Amino acid sequence: MKKGLGIILLSFVITLSACAPNQNNSEPDPLDPKNRNPEMETDTNGPSRDQIGFVRYTQDEFEQNNTSKPKEIHIDRNETAEMITSILLQNPDFKEVATLVTDEEALIAFEASDNISKETAIDNAEKTAMSILPGYYTIHASNNRSLIHNIETLHYSVMENEDTDINPLVQEIVDTMKKDD
Repeated sequence: MKKGLGIILLSFVITLSACAPNQNNSEPDPLDPKNRNPEMETDTNGPSRDQIGFVRYTQDEFEQNNTSKPKEIHIDRNETAEMITSILLQNPDFKEVATLVTDEEALIAFEASDNISKETAIDNAEKTAMSILPGYYTIHASNNRSLIHNIETLHYSVMENEDTDINPLVQEIVDTMKKDD
């Protein structure tokens, strides 16, 4: 009986010592917040810069970096429109997609196959845009094929004349999209 109790006690002690942190390790634990290396965190020129994005600040560090003025959010509208359109076209039920992204709105016009309902296609288009855009964006989608041309025309009119007031033109397309719902 004493021998069995001794074996159990010895097994327990060995298990506990195996679970204890290794105090002899000369390498600092990179996941320990006390071992942060701020220079390494902000290195944006390394080979892994395209694999992940990471930023970590304390409140004090953040306030020191933002003493002049708050940072503005910058979105590459062309790249964002490209992503939305590309993702939608990966679905075989979408035949053609035109996407326009402004400062506050995304307009998506598309032609879909007969295999998908109008409501489902619109829902897919809106959810795709929501997954990419910041939450403050208003997203409009329509399966009205003529709006593909309208969105393209709006794009080219702005490209030809940067002073074009796009707000009324965007609103006209949005109103048409709302009528189609």
